Amino acid sequence: MTIELWSLADRPDLLAAAEDLTGALYPVYMQHDTVSNACWSLLYGEHLARYQTIATGEGVVIAYGNSVPFFWPEGQELPDDGWDAVLRDGTADAEGERRANALSALSIVVAPSHRGSALADRMLEAMKAAARANGLEALVAPVRPTRKADYPLHSFEDYCSWQTPDGAPFDPWVRKHWRLGARILKAAPRSMVIPGTLAQWQDWAGLRFPVSGKYAFAGGLAPLDVDVEGDSAVYVEPNLWMQHQI
Repeated sequence: MTIELWSLADRPDLLAAAEDLTGALYPVYMQHDTVSNACWSLLYGEHLARYQTIATGEGVVIAYGNSVPFFWPEGQELPDDGWDAVLRDGTADAEGERRANALSALSIVVAPSHRGSALADRMLEAMKAAARANGLEALVAPVRPTRKADYPLHSFEDYCSWQTPDGAPFDPWVRKHWRLGARILKAAPRSMVIPGTLAQWQDWAGLRFPVSGKYAFAGGLAPLDVDVEGDSAVYVEPNLWMQHQI
């Protein structure tokens, strides 16, 4: 199969299929991040569409990658509210009036039929190419460690420090970035904030919450904080900042 990569600026006709792929593969609760709900559609505007990459095979969308340029002040650490911060700040300057100097990856989804291939690598390389082509100096990513949810009793920081016997990061998605030349910078402990009512979170997590407290749930990288009396629950997701060479 011949796989082709396109920017959304070149192929806006593929957007609906790309969003359908994301919606099918992302956990439903992650589609309710507060900042994403307010800002995501701005990625499709004239200035930012060039940073969204769509892969097709035989005319079918098989992968979708999103990124956003942002300003990273020299000498400053990347923000603790990682994913939310770069999406909010990058789309606030959607017309390019403030000079961005870095690109942040936001998401890569790959159709199940192409997992285990090098397609995710190609999507990351496309982000690097977009950064270079637009004069940006860095590519960073608030990486979501894919296996952390399998180890709920261990802290995020401890989990991210684990290594395989050959010294590579233990987590497979972190390891993917690392093998492509990325280095770990720091944790982003408040990378995404996803609030909801008890009914919403019971639906999203497939659990009942009889009392207030913290609950582990399938796919969560951190516990869900439940307030039964207040009819609310909040999930605050940590990510891991990594920087690629471009």
